[in-house]
Amino acid sequence: MGRLPAPLRKSLRRAIGGQGHVQHWTHTLWAWHRARGDKRIDRIAPGLAALIRDACGSVEGHSCLEFGSGHLLSEALVFWLAGAARVVAVDYHPLLRLHFARLAFASADRDALLGALAPAAPAATVTERIARLDQLGNWTPEALSELGIDYVAPVDFSQETEFAGTFDLIHSTSVLEHLPLANCKAIIANVQAALRPGGVALHAIHLEDHLDFRRNPFAFLAADTDWREKDADARGNRLRASDWLRIFRSLPAAQVEILWEVVREDAPLPRPLDSTFAGYAECDLRTGGIMLAVRSGAGTVPEPQPVN
Repeated sequence: MGRLPAPLRKSLRRAIGGQGHVQHWTHTLWAWHRARGDKRIDRIAPGLAALIRDACGSVEGHSCLEFGSGHLLSEALVFWLAGAARVVAVDYHPLLRLHFARLAFASADRDALLGALAPAAPAATVTERIARLDQLGNWTPEALSELGIDYVAPVDFSQETEFAGTFDLIHSTSVLEHLPLANCKAIIANVQAALRPGGVALHAIHLEDHLDFRRNPFAFLAADTDWREKDADARGNRLRASDWLRIFRSLPAAQVEILWEVVREDAPLPRPLDSTFAGYAECDLRTGGIMLAVRSGAGTVPEPQPVN
């Protein structure tokens, strides 16, 4: 569906339903597709291993949170395979399809997986943990929990959670751009509050219009856009890189670093722009993706935040 023209794709999505992340039969298809594709463990492991190496050196013995784990457990499994003592995968919507989470691991090339994780973990650790998953047989939440892999959904980070001061590492990929604008600051504060002092949160944020990000990534910035706040779940919330930096830098003791950013010079900006974006720099508007490392200052855990 991703290669159909945007108007046709939008019409099809509305006809069959399943826009955004609420429960719908299409999520099973997405889980199957991604387990065999970009979320297969040996395919996702190289990028995560490099991120672990560069941002924190190692996760061995650490406690990790995958914020917004989606249909599978691929990122959470990579952290566990790299030696994490405990990994918790959470989501606002219970989207996990455990059968396909297992497929994403079972179909992975073991040698490729071992090589991919070499920058982040000793071979002996990865080999032993691959063997433990291979021996698990039928995957159940209880069996995974005994290994140190937990799935919790639904969980609402717009309220204070049980996780304050729990994790050494928090990770998310293409999650924050779907947060509702009304609760965004409270959610971010409570996610950051889940870090232990000295911990780090790594957030890859996709800033483009998800309706057609290949060909028209900034459509929702137009003055005549049909985007509304309720579309954040399906299309993104329109926050730009500067907005995210401002939100994270407003947190007490948060140290924010940009690890990478992608600027889309190849795509046209709509003219005229929505008045919301008057005064934004063109480079800011054109930034299509950003990876942030947000560290919790040693000795300080940010205060959890209620919804205003």
